[in-house]
Amino acid sequence: MLVFPIRTGYVAGMSTKAKNPQVHTRDKAAHKKASKYHHGALRAALIRAARDILESEGYEALTLRAAARRVGVSQAAPYNHFADKAALLAAVATLGFQEFAAAMRQEMDAVVDPQARLNATGIAYVAFATSNPGLFKLMFGSSVLMGSDQPDLDAARTAAYDVLRGAVHSVHVSGPSDAQQEALESLKSWALVHGLATMINEGTIAPDNFGASSARELITILLGSPQTPRKGRTPIVAKKRREIK
Repeated sequence: MLVFPIRTGYVAGMSTKAKNPQVHTRDKAAHKKASKYHHGALRAALIRAARDILESEGYEALTLRAAARRVGVSQAAPYNHFADKAALLAAVATLGFQEFAAAMRQEMDAVVDPQARLNATGIAYVAFATSNPGLFKLMFGSSVLMGSDQPDLDAARTAAYDVLRGAVHSVHVSGPSDAQQEALESLKSWALVHGLATMINEGTIAPDNFGASSARELITILLGSPQTPRKGRTPIVAKKRREIK
């Protein structure tokens, strides 16, 4: 059930303007600030504000009121664009998936070999996730978004996964067609990059523990793409292999 902000104006038959001129002044200032945005601009500004809050303060701090404060508009203004917090989160996640897919495609376009293109999607996946941990957590971990009736979000999410699935298909296209095997290969690739990104974002591991200067360098090493280790830094994995020998 939606709870809309109650408009202040009359208390016991008396105008709040008469009782407290400062309230009226603040409301007037907020209305003036809101009027600076045309319809689409305020919506976009609220989405940007929500994303900033996610990264700087975390999911728990994100509310419609918090987004409104950050933009500098009245608490009622966001309801012209979003019915509730879930709707705002869905809009943020939708934009996130669109940027995510674009980042993977851009990385892929820099190479031609099918395996290199698949590796590129993995590198872009981890780089994006670790550069936007709050957004990434919302996109893949928010129960609020799961099962919600958000066609734009569903389309953006599917399009992002199709980038990875398409790269997997290109690698296996020369072999016999096996839809189930291809689906498993897509899952294997996804599990690797998603798992690594999540462990880094949650502090379970740090790239420099494995001789890498960044998450991007670590996933590059794991995928076997050309990468020169930094001088004086030997990956822990390599050390263990030598000890086993």
